[in-house]
This record gives sequence, C-alpha cells and structure tokens, in this order.
Amino acid sequence: MVGTRSHTRRRGGPGFFERHDNVFLYVPNLIGYARVAAAIYAFGVALHDPAATVLAYFASFVCDELDGRFARKFGQSSTFGAVLDMVTDRVATTCLLAVLCIVYPAWHLPCLLLIMLDISSHWFQMYSTLAMGATTHKDTHSRSLIVRAYYSSRMFMGFCCICCEVLYLALYLLSWPLWQAPAVGLPAVLAGLQLAPGVVLPAALPVVALVALAAVPGFAVKQLVNVVQLRTAAQQLVLYDKQGRRAKHMQTEDRSASGSTVASHDSGSGGGGSSPRKSECVISASHSGWARTAAAAAAAPAGDGGGAAAMAAEDAFSPRAAAACEGRMWFSEGLYY
Repeated sequence: MVGTRSHTRRRGGPGFFERHDNVFLYVPNLIGYARVAAAIYAFGVALHDPAATVLAYFASFVCDELDGRFARKFGQSSTFGAVLDMVTDRVATTCLLAVLCIVYPAWHLPCLLLIMLDISSHWFQMYSTLAMGATTHKDTHSRSLIVRAYYSSRMFMGFCCICCEVLYLALYLLSWPLWQAPAVGLPAVLAGLQLAPGVVLPAALPVVALVALAAVPGFAVKQLVNVVQLRTAAQQLVLYDKQGRRAKHMQTEDRSASGSTVASHDSGSGGGGSSPRKSECVISASHSGWARTAAAAAAAPAGDGGGAAAMAAEDAFSPRAAAACEGRMWFSEGLYY
C-alpha cells in the first residue's frame, strides 16, 4: 500500500521537465537551438546541394511548430523562448530571400524589398504592442480586420506562413535544371495565357512551378498583412507619442498651478484652506463595438502646497502608468481600418 501511494505521488507530481528552472535548457528552447542549427546547415549547402537545403530547411520549419507545442505541454513558455522563436523566423526568411538574390540576380530588388517589409513590419508591430502594454506582438485586438483575423486564427496564419516558405523554396529549386522536370501539361484554356506584358504561360509547367503558383494566394495575403501591420503599428506609435506629449503638457500646467498655490500660501492669502486638487487621466477607446475607459485620479489634502497633487498628476499622466492600468492603450482618434 505504501509503495502504491509513493508510486501515485511520483506519477502525479511534476516531472523533470516541469521541475528544473534553467530557461536555457527548457525543452522548447532546445528545439529552438536545433532549429537554428538546421537553418545554418541549410544555408551552408544552399549553393551546391538543393535537396539537402530543402530537407534541412523543412526540418527547421517543423521545429518551429514543435517548440510551441512543447512549451504548452511542459508549461515552459518564456520570454527568451518567444524572442528566440521570432528572431529565428525573421533570420531564416531573410537568409532564404538572400539565397534567392544570389540564384536570381535579376530579382535582387524584389527580394530585398520583401526582406525590408518583413523585418520592419514585425519590428514595428512588436514595439507598438509592447509600448501599449501587451505581452506579445501577436495582436488579436488590432483595429485592422485583416491583422486581427491573421493573429486570431492559428490555421489562417499558419497557411499564409507556409505558403510564403513554400513559394520561396519552390523558386529556389526552379533555379536548378534538375528540378525543372518533369513538366505537367496545362489545360488548353490556360496554355498561352498572358499573365503580364511579355509573360505567357507555356503549354507545360514543372511540378515545382505548379506548387509555387498554388502558394501565391497565401503569399499575397501575408504580404498584405505585413503592409497593413506596418501602417497601423506606425500610427499607434505616433498616437502613443501624442498622448505622451499631451500628458507632459498637462503635467507642466499642473505643476505651474501648484507653484502658484505655494506662492499664495506663503503670502498668507492661501490660508491653508484650498480645496483638494484632482488630476485625472482618461484614456478612451472604441474598438470593434466596445469601449474602455481607464482613469487614474489623485487628490491632495488641503494645505500641502499642491506637492502631492503634482506627484499624483505625474503618475496619472504617465503613459507607462496608464498602460499598466489598462493593459493596452487604445486612443479614439477616429482611425479605423
């Protein structure tokens, strides 16, 4: 009986992976390191072994899916792991586009523009959401419908991301003559179709090219999300700065009024009977049919010369304090997308 109880406690208690607290050795982070190693190998052989490159990159992509699952399974979510995952995503995509710049020199500008858009969009998004008090750049409360749908639906986001990677890998493989065969005949209605000036569909296309074409819709949606995300994130940062300047201005006015109260009190005209001063910061927002209002107010006792009121105003009008109070700062500036 004793042995049974001991066995039950051992099975019911936390396992090794749940017990240890070394974040660097968390299972999802170990998977992240393996993902980095696979990506390094993939790009190391990219110019002379396309099959190994695709297999290693695919292994890295699979690890990207596994790390999140293991983080939830073992309760090992961490800020370090989240940053490692996001940075690896951006670096891997950047390196893959850099390889495309090498194998398709004539396409170097579109590839570089895609790199710029990908990095700037995610960086702006991460910084704006964290500035507003969020804990992740995956903003499911965005005022943009497409960004909100993208981050709210894991399947939709995964589809778009996979399409991007598949398109880039397919274009990479098409740069090798070996992967340009076999070709599949197109229906008569598509053969000879003019896609753009000087670009006509042939009577047959390689299988890899068909895979690339199938990935174009998801790729297009992903780039649209990046553009809208960059725009909305930039505007949120501007609104954040505007609110900060407004708070500083009101804080300066409050301190000036407090100084006048002190002077009046010292000259005997204040009499120590001034009414309590109240500083109030209201952040209102309207988003998807709902509104939130966060208020921070402080009152100074009579006769303190206004010092407590000034300190309360400083706290109340601090954007950081407002973000902590609200959790996320939304400003009703009439910007909806």
